[in-house]
Amino acid sequence: MALIPSHPQARTVALIGRSGVGKTSLLEALVVATGGLNKPGTVEDGSTLCGNDPEERKHGMSLGLAMAPIWLGKDKLTILDTPGFIDFHAEVRRALDVADVAVLVVSAVDGVQPDTIVTWNLAREADVPVVVFVNSMDAERANFEATLGALETLVGPMLAPLELPMGQGATFQGIIDLLADDAITYGGGSPSHGPIPAEFAALEGRVRSSLLEAIVVGDDSLTERYLDGYVPAMDELEVELGHLMSSGRIVPLACGSAIRAVGIDRLASLLDEIAESRPIPFVEDGEPTLLGRDSDADLVMRAFKVIVDPYVGRIVIMEIVSGTLAPETTLTNSRTKSDERLHGLHFVNGTKLIPLEKGVAGDVVAVAKLNNVVVGDVLTRKGRNLVLPLVTRPFPAMSVALVGSSHDDDDKIATALHRLAEEDPSLHLRHDPVSRRLVIDVMGDVHLQVTLERLRRRFNLEVATEPLSVQLFETIARSREIEGRLKKQTGGHGQYAVVNLKIEPLEPTVPFEFVDAVVGGAVPRQYISAVRTGIEKAMNHGGPKGHPVVGLRATLYDGKFHSVDSSEAAFEAAASIGLKAALEEAGTVVLERIMVVSTAVPPEHLGSVLNDLSVRRGKVISTDQDDEMTATVTAHVPEAELHRYGLELRNMTGGRGRATIDLHHLAEASKGVTSK
Repeated sequence: MALIPSHPQARTVALIGRSGVGKTSLLEALVVATGGLNKPGTVEDGSTLCGNDPEERKHGMSLGLAMAPIWLGKDKLTILDTPGFIDFHAEVRRALDVADVAVLVVSAVDGVQPDTIVTWNLAREADVPVVVFVNSMDAERANFEATLGALETLVGPMLAPLELPMGQGATFQGIIDLLADDAITYGGGSPSHGPIPAEFAALEGRVRSSLLEAIVVGDDSLTERYLDGYVPAMDELEVELGHLMSSGRIVPLACGSAIRAVGIDRLASLLDEIAESRPIPFVEDGEPTLLGRDSDADLVMRAFKVIVDPYVGRIVIMEIVSGTLAPETTLTNSRTKSDERLHGLHFVNGTKLIPLEKGVAGDVVAVAKLNNVVVGDVLTRKGRNLVLPLVTRPFPAMSVALVGSSHDDDDKIATALHRLAEEDPSLHLRHDPVSRRLVIDVMGDVHLQVTLERLRRRFNLEVATEPLSVQLFETIARSREIEGRLKKQTGGHGQYAVVNLKIEPLEPTVPFEFVDAVVGGAVPRQYISAVRTGIEKAMNHGGPKGHPVVGLRATLYDGKFHSVDSSEAAFEAAASIGLKAALEEAGTVVLERIMVVSTAVPPEHLGSVLNDLSVRRGKVISTDQDDEMTATVTAHVPEAELHRYGLELRNMTGGRGRATIDLHHLAEASKGVTSK
């Protein structure tokens, strides 16, 4: 079918679910069912619309957000295929940010797994309406009844089956449409409609009555007429179903097979008929606001993905929140306050860019040459102060130091990683002051492996990894009065300075305190700041055990100077000499960083989390259960025990645990840490 321009009925659908449930095959089947392709490709041979990424083919799963549009008459739905593996759930969050509706894809073979629960929770947190699609009804071990039971436990009474399968596995022949009271079979051609087979009639009648009651209770007038014997028409039911779904009061369920294209045409029609445009939260002039998808309103766009194409260059994928977009439009970036000219417009169809004459509210468009636009930026008319609500970056599962083949590789690695981080904002690069190496925060072992593979393939960089060094500190063990003296004569002007210092310990939370107690001009005023600078430099250089020095007060109470040979440099050096001598004579205590860790988990995992924190030398401060779904533990834990905490917490809780970590205080390090 020839691709047609977009129109005001544009909406976005996110396919979510655990890895391996067939989301990519479902996208392919939806495009075929609506005429966009003659036949589907396969994931196995990499022939799908979105199947050209070498790392995806190697790992056998989606690693990033992919998209393709489908048209149903004049209506356009942009389908977003998201990764299922938990390391890449940041891509799921980005898709849910812009989606009008999410389709939770569940395998009839595997049913509800921990990753299913995680993706369901992500959709609920994003306040996105959800449709459940039970896939793989034709698979050998398909079990609809068990899958439905698990979904009822997960979703609760909001779950509303709109369809029932006729058979399963080898006997799967079609579906029963509960709204239309109709049986649809798929037998090597167009679907055929007919009466419901006798063996399914009793079940269909019972489930259909429950469904009708669940829908009509949302409208008082409809409820009254229904109780009087009125049976609503399907068009009326679909309208009410859409309202209930958008308000989060009902979760429709459909079923079928993406591989055999059974029920896929119906899923596409269902999404088109009941999915309503979702208003998007923004902050305007400091106040929260909601923007509806209005094509006649001010033009507002937001960037949610960046693609770096080897031929086209940098491409920004943007959602048109409101207004109508034409080529060569100039908008202002709310973050940078700079103007951005939008040249050629395209939409993304798998791996291809298709030219677009204009875009309307709800459209997803691709714009090249926007070099200063990053994920999360908002573009709108000049003078409008409109930004997205602040989003907390997901807590990384692990952090590692990077080691190139030579020291000169550091700059190349940093540049390459910044390029990769543009496409993958969950990848975070920083510099570790302890190891003096580049460090990346990643969402898991597979995320790290894929990142290293992309560095090798795209930038020809071989990079190894090392565990992070533990950040330790020193403080003086007891108070000490000391003289720092510098006296050098090398011909001409010499160097002369004497400082008398009292060095005493403070609470480690106070890094450094300097007291000027000089009287009588023993140290001239112009040299006082040099004394402080010399002490601070010596502290940063490290104490006798080689760690930065913190938690001390230095009082300058006396000194001597020479009218010719004294200088700022001389007093700086004398102060450094004095501090080093005080630390050597008084001795030092090694300190480690103690972090406050707040961990939120389902209550059934609370015991495992408490035991794990104990093994990590953690001290539990509080345990709270704010609702039936979440228990929160707050604990103080040494930093040395936390480098892989995010990953191990995820493994303990099936991906359902969340954590935040912040510095709380410094405390004396254990012998096991100081000996490492």
